[in-house]
Order: sequence, then structure tokens, then C-alpha cells
Amino acid sequence: MSYKALITLELDSGEEAKTVYEAILPEARNMPSERTRAFIIRDGKEIRLTVEADTSSSLRAALNSYLSWLSSIVKTVKYVREVETYGRKNTS
Repeated sequence: MSYKALITLELDSGEEAKTVYEAILPEARNMPSERTRAFIIRDGKEIRLTVEADTSSSLRAALNSYLSWLSSIVKTVKYVREVETYGRKNTS
């Protein structure tokens, strides 16, 4: 049996989507396990990530990793864009 999940992200711009796509692409290309496969597509400002696995626990583990990576990447991209637009944020 095979398990599959599709994650779709819509970002604010095509440029943002391209940056996120390029940051996550190496992870999709170099899966550490043969039990899990990932495919990523960028279409304009949308990113679609498909994860397939041989077991539900492998799928869950891969999804946890991808969601964590994507969350970190998106937060970083948005922070950098904000700093470029408004200058450095006061973090104190």
C-alpha cells in the first residue's frame, strides 16, 4: 500500500514562491529514505509538494520534516522582505 499527501502553499508573490521553491528543492531531490519520495512544483506564486511513502509512519515523518522546513523558510523569506522594505526591526 502507498500513502500520499499534497501540500499547497500560495505565497504573496512569484518571487517569494521561487525563493521558497529553490530552498526546499534540494530536500525533495535527496530523500534520506527509499521508502519516501517527494515531488515539488512551482506555478506562479503557488508551490505544490507531493509526498509519497510506503508506510503511514514514513509519510508522517516526512510531512513533519517538510512542514517544519517550509515554515522556517517562509518565515525567513517574509522577515528578509520586511527588513528590505522597512529597515531593521527593533527586537528589544
